[in-house]
Amino acid sequence: MSIFTRYAMDALMKTTHPEVNRKQCWNLHPHRTPCTACKDICPYGDEIFTRPNLVKDWDPCTDCGLCVSACRSGCIAPSPEQVQRDISPADSDGDTIWIGCERSTRKNTVVRTCVSAYSWEALAYLALNKKIVLDLTPCGECENDVCAEHLRAVLTRLVEFFGQPLFEARFTLAYELDDAPFHVKEYSRREMMEQVTSGSKKGTKQLLRMLPGLRSEDESSQDFRLLLHQYTKQLKAVSETPLHYGYHLPNFTQKCFACGRCEKSCRSGAIKFEDLPDGQTRAVITPWKCSECGVCVAACSNGGLDGLKLRQLTSLGPVSVYKCTKTLCKECGKPIAPNCADGICSVCRIKLRTKKRQEEAVARAKERQAEREAKKAAEAAAKELAEEIKNASPSQPPIGGSSPEGGAPGVPVTSTVNE
Repeated sequence: MSIFTRYAMDALMKTTHPEVNRKQCWNLHPHRTPCTACKDICPYGDEIFTRPNLVKDWDPCTDCGLCVSACRSGCIAPSPEQVQRDISPADSDGDTIWIGCERSTRKNTVVRTCVSAYSWEALAYLALNKKIVLDLTPCGECENDVCAEHLRAVLTRLVEFFGQPLFEARFTLAYELDDAPFHVKEYSRREMMEQVTSGSKKGTKQLLRMLPGLRSEDESSQDFRLLLHQYTKQLKAVSETPLHYGYHLPNFTQKCFACGRCEKSCRSGAIKFEDLPDGQTRAVITPWKCSECGVCVAACSNGGLDGLKLRQLTSLGPVSVYKCTKTLCKECGKPIAPNCADGICSVCRIKLRTKKRQEEAVARAKERQAEREAKKAAEAAAKELAEEIKNASPSQPPIGGSSPEGGAPGVPVTSTVNE
């Protein structure tokens, strides 16, 4: 098998499933309750996921996209094939796209395992190109409550993104079979040949794009949020009055002193702190990179972030949301709270406290060592004195000592004889 054929087979057979980036998983950050959204919504959750961020086997995967749509932190990224499949209806003829699930008896242009398999970013991208009809006729009889709850969250997010008037103008929710029926367009022979030729060219181009070495880095890293950003940027450039899109961004409070903890916790790189020439520091957020997961809010322990706030933006590019003046630590130079009394950060405070305690402990140890040495010196001096006294005493008995007979000292011994 040639290298070209092997790369082609690998690209066609091994890259259709989503990709998991474990570093971005919500469960690897400070949290109160673990997130199991991907495993709960997947029809083969126990067979594919050993843990929410660890894949056991992709073989049962049907590439439905439910796990991608349900992932709150961008840990599960769609494959290039899924991105192309979900956004391809935007290039179709007509001005309306009918989206339905497999249980629907209606004729729809797009059929998925579930309507909620489309992420809200993908639906927003399609709605900016075409009008969308969501076939919800089977939802009333569906027993999958997880998908129904997720679909409500997707629709709520779309209303927040577009606003109620624009949402009603671009989306139609079909709850009955007679609502927004599908219209079949009849093509002439010339139009039919053009459609076949165009489809063949698109298929060949997509096949070449999938091969390693022929796919550019920008195309391989595209996801629904980036595509949505690019299209909103184009719309802003050609329209006199740009539309406003609702996006949830971290809400900075006056307690924020640009410590950078939220920037480090954001794995997608949506938050950046930039130093300005006037001495201030600003927080810049890139909305299309932000997955609205809330990890930055959970990582902040100073009260500098107060949840996520809905903001109206004309573009999903970088936007400055907060400015402050840094107060630096006297010891290490890191940012600290402005109302800090001693002018040092908590880490340096602990280090200084620990250093002081160590110095006190060393001083006490030296005092105890000096006391022990003084005590040993006094004992040694007393011992030497006792030895000197013992050595200075005479070895012979003193004058007038005891006689061998045991008489009193200094008194002559007399004996008496009984006559």
